[in-house]
Amino acid sequence: MKRWIPLLAMALVMLSACGSAPASAPASAPAASTDSPSGAAASGDVDTSKLAKELFFYNWSDYIDPSILDDFEKEYGVKVTLDTYDQNEDMIAKVRAGNSGYDLVVPSDYAVTTMAAEGLIIPLDKSLLPNISHMNPDLLNKYFDEGNVNSVPYMYGISGIAYNKQDFPDGVDSWAALFDPAQIEKYKGKFSMLDDERESPGAALKYLGKSLNDTDPADLKAAEDLLIAQKPFLAAYNSSDVNRKLASGEYVIAHAWSGQAIQAHNGLGDEFSGNADIMFTMPKEGGMIWMDNLAILKDSPNAYTAHVFINFLMRPDIAARNTEYIGYLSPNKDAVDLLSQDIKDLYAQGFAPDAEMIKRLEWAVRNEKTTAFTDLWTVVKGE
Repeated sequence: MKRWIPLLAMALVMLSACGSAPASAPASAPAASTDSPSGAAASGDVDTSKLAKELFFYNWSDYIDPSILDDFEKEYGVKVTLDTYDQNEDMIAKVRAGNSGYDLVVPSDYAVTTMAAEGLIIPLDKSLLPNISHMNPDLLNKYFDEGNVNSVPYMYGISGIAYNKQDFPDGVDSWAALFDPAQIEKYKGKFSMLDDERESPGAALKYLGKSLNDTDPADLKAAEDLLIAQKPFLAAYNSSDVNRKLASGEYVIAHAWSGQAIQAHNGLGDEFSGNADIMFTMPKEGGMIWMDNLAILKDSPNAYTAHVFINFLMRPDIAARNTEYIGYLSPNKDAVDLLSQDIKDLYAQGFAPDAEMIKRLEWAVRNEKTTAFTDLWTVVKGE
């Protein structure tokens, strides 16, 4: 949370994405799985004798309806213990160290490629995932996991600007609202940028008229300088609770994921109330599109149970409930049909991409040259 690819079908569908080990996780993961998916019924029927008593789920913050975890436990007798992270890099570092205690993670597109290449995640048993038939085929088989060998889509989204229309009655249409000193001086200490080595540098590059995947040293230096000049005006780099701070009025504008903006607008269950003045825009210079995915860790002893949970999340009624709660965009074509008119109306207002917006979006690629973003971000954060 990334290379641009044609996504018109996606838009049409939407108009009709280190801490401690989990408190109750084992101190170390067993060396061999006691919960192998081999031999399971091809029909997708669940063999309850093979289910673990507990599943450890490492997910992004505010990224699942808690009642869904309760319903899975009621239906299958499996408790899902949830821990959260705010950056792919933090999650990968923890998993890479080994014996994380987790079974299931939610890597973004490029992170799937990284984790598969390092042998951190396992190939999925599609016979245990019959509900994959509900997924939008245009959102399967993407560049980062061709054939969906190691992952299935969970949610997708776009990265743009969330703002309070009371403070911006004429709206916002450019990244200048977050980078132009003459503008940000007016709301110094009341806005944030995403705490991510690809997101914030990518936004700076787009403002400069470049690709967010540009690795030309001169262009990266210009983006670095822009971010450093912006830093004294920032409240924070924030990927974790920007939704809450927008809803409360602490932030008047922020670099945000589309789902965070919907959460700020609608509220998040019993967590916090929404603010109907929060809007979302994709700047005219363009921005990032991304997809988060479900993957099972190689050292998980509960692979069968993890497959059952993934299949449960792909059930249209469950996927629709989850989308309504967290506000991100569902890749489940049959779930989209079940969404409320309120959510569909927000999508039409710019919280989801239409055909015109898609032309301005890019996926973030990851290759040997893009390691330069890590160096850039280290310099910026260290200032």
